[in-house]
Amino acid sequence: MKNHATRTVLLSVAATAASLAVASCEAKTPPPSSSGTSGTASSTSGAAGPFGFAAPYSVSTIATGLMNPSFVSFDAEGRATVCDSGHGKVLVADAKGELEDWATGFDTEYWKVDAEKGTKRFLLGPLAALWLPDGRLAVTDGGKKDGEEAVLVYDKGELDESSNTVPPTTEDPADKGEGNLCGLSMSPDQRYLWVCGQGADAKTWVLRYDVRSQQLEPWLSADDHGIVENSPMQTLPLSNERLLVLYEGTGGAEDGRIVEWDVTRREPVHQWTLPGLVDPMGIAKLPKGEGYVVVDNNWALTEVLKGKVAKVTLPSGGGAAKVEVIADAVPGPVSCAFAPDGRLFVTMLGERFDAELGQVIAVSGF
Repeated sequence: MKNHATRTVLLSVAATAASLAVASCEAKTPPPSSSGTSGTASSTSGAAGPFGFAAPYSVSTIATGLMNPSFVSFDAEGRATVCDSGHGKVLVADAKGELEDWATGFDTEYWKVDAEKGTKRFLLGPLAALWLPDGRLAVTDGGKKDGEEAVLVYDKGELDESSNTVPPTTEDPADKGEGNLCGLSMSPDQRYLWVCGQGADAKTWVLRYDVRSQQLEPWLSADDHGIVENSPMQTLPLSNERLLVLYEGTGGAEDGRIVEWDVTRREPVHQWTLPGLVDPMGIAKLPKGEGYVVVDNNWALTEVLKGKVAKVTLPSGGGAAKVEVIADAVPGPVSCAFAPDGRLFVTMLGERFDAELGQVIAVSGF
């Protein structure tokens, strides 16, 4: 496979305030005084800042020239790690803070192929990458067919071990097994990785990967508990026993939700709808105070639409989340994670998918 070079603009996870000010494009409009209420979506954007971010938020460009970038995470040293999915590789920040190739040669496949016209859309490869405590990197190889994907573990850029694959879990002919594995997170005790599976919609799964045994198995089924929203996109542990899962729902419909699971009993505990968000794909815990940030891709099959970044508060016991939109013109945001310096890194498709227009941005002001 051709190795595409990544054009890196800038990256400094531990940037000083002075250098960050130079790199940032700051919005000048002051933030509004009102905030959203439970069950509604409010907006603080509308300023002339990049991607719709208003003060106090500011944006710096981290990398450009990516193709359909997906996951972003950080290692123990604070190095940014990005899945350049369409190019079939994982990028890691070097000593200078610039993203460079770390693991390459991953299989890629088009997510959607029109049976009549032969039109191919959304070239995908590795969809998530997360560092293990021993310094190795776990990567999901989303470029294989459903039922052939696994969690791969890399040591210094070379493949070290692989999990099993997961075959069909239903008798539905459309069920080819679990695929498009994404949404990695690690349990606090570091024993397991939680993995979102995108197999047949007839049976939606969150899978569990045992770090010691390298075994990958279906663990939490939304369908078994009457949760009809499919497409789990991101996991986020609250404890060893509790796990938040972000479900995108139907593409183009405002039906996504967050579900809190008891992973021991394998049962949902609480659920929250996300008013005003269409296709939520990424979630990160705010570094200060309560709440989360959610990125809304606003999915469309034929074009990249303007998505949102929102601060989300989950009321006790479930219900409608409080959603405060802080940017509403982000082209196809996919994943988000907070860097050690408190900036929010966001991967986005850019103005067009399947083109080298993907970007990573960093947002300050949280």
